[in-house]
Amino acid sequence: MPTTPQPPSAVDPFAPVHELVADVLRSMSDTTIPRTHEALEQELLVSSREFARRALQGRLDLLAAQERRDLTPPSVMAPDATRRSLRRTLRTVFGTVTVPRMGWRDHRAITYFPTDTALNLPAEQYSFTVRRFVAEHVAEQSFETAQRFLGQQGIVVPKRQAEELVVRMAQDFEVFYRWHQACANDGAADDCALVMSCDATGIRMIPTALRDATRKEAAEERTARPLGDPMESRKERTHDHRMAVVTAVWDQPLKVRTAAQIIDNLRPATERRLDREESRLPPPRNKVVSATITDNQSTAIKSMFDEAERRDPEHRREWIVLIDGARAQWDQIDAEAARRGVRVRIVMDLLHVMSYVWKAANALHGTGKRKAEEWACKYVGRLLTDSVVDVVAGMRQSATLQKATDSAREAVETCAQYLLDRLWNLDYKTALAKGLPIATGVIEGACRHLVKDRMAITGARWDLPMAEAVLRLRALQVSDHWVAYLRFHLERESFRNHSDPRVAKKAA
Repeated sequence: MPTTPQPPSAVDPFAPVHELVADVLRSMSDTTIPRTHEALEQELLVSSREFARRALQGRLDLLAAQERRDLTPPSVMAPDATRRSLRRTLRTVFGTVTVPRMGWRDHRAITYFPTDTALNLPAEQYSFTVRRFVAEHVAEQSFETAQRFLGQQGIVVPKRQAEELVVRMAQDFEVFYRWHQACANDGAADDCALVMSCDATGIRMIPTALRDATRKEAAEERTARPLGDPMESRKERTHDHRMAVVTAVWDQPLKVRTAAQIIDNLRPATERRLDREESRLPPPRNKVVSATITDNQSTAIKSMFDEAERRDPEHRREWIVLIDGARAQWDQIDAEAARRGVRVRIVMDLLHVMSYVWKAANALHGTGKRKAEEWACKYVGRLLTDSVVDVVAGMRQSATLQKATDSAREAVETCAQYLLDRLWNLDYKTALAKGLPIATGVIEGACRHLVKDRMAITGARWDLPMAEAVLRLRALQVSDHWVAYLRFHLERESFRNHSDPRVAKKAA
């Protein structure tokens, strides 16, 4: 079936639609030519697209005929405005159509198209639905896979244009959340904790998208690589990544747990004695996840606090920030909380702390030994019930009583100093008693699902605009704000492309 634009009928703009329907019915009624079900499906699939394209074209031609009969200038134009008929093409999910419309021009040298405004036509040749389909598929899979799938649906968009569509689709991300005044946690109880978390993960970038210091190190790394022998060992790439900052804000229903439940849940499934569900917190509610590759960590943390402030402007609830132990992150969170005059409880991820305890245990008793496991479980349990100072004293005493070697004593001292340096963020006893979370599973899961599952596919290297756009689109989907964002984006596009010419003239 033809897919090129057809000239409008002088009598009935929908005559081509009726002709196509008659042709399809004749074809389906003809049983003299044997055809497989697959051939019939393909014929009907192509015909259905052409039916929709012709129906859309008929609608546009009908609107154009009505517009030609109305000689009154639009209210936004001067009374002396003149008009002329112009056409533009629009590439839709059904195929290409022609949009005939009137362009009005007055003494202000402004051309205004009422039909473009009424239809909210995009500035480029691709329809908003094409833009949406491209953005949704590129956010989930590689460009090549997305293009191949869309091509099977009759939607052909070259890669460069597809990239532009994705960037355009994500352009209202910041404004959407800035104007998102309705609380995301409507109905959340004041005793439901307001939890924030922040982490960073690397994305492989093209050289021009790296930060200056990283680009310099990458150049030095390339010059140090061996040339010639392809079998010679090569240094692993370490300076072709740029860090993406991921933040999350959510409401956490409280659930009191015991140290015994936490310890039991850390054991292998076959060795657990308690019901695992009893040690799990209720699922997070109203979770909003964000990721950025262009902003630094300090700016991302500020945006994270903005979302928390929007949810709880009077600071009635307890604010919790879960971190992985990075001192720079800790300092930036403290500084932002002080700037806003809000008190936050910073809790270090238990699993990160446990890694230091396990290193000390393995140094004392040997890796994989049962005594090492018992030692680690003992002191992790004490971290959940005692003060950090007492736990550190017990570790050091244990190393002395066992007459530890210098290397083992050094590992224990490293663990002890790590705990003492983060003393104020390790009050797990109080956190468990209040029913608060003590692990960063939410943000680590977000790093894996939001960033790595798409940005780290084999062979992917990103530039800044595309990486930022894809991260934003995926964040909207993870936060379940995609549908609301689509509506907002269309409203913003209408404002950008079809504002009152008088307003546009002043803005110019």
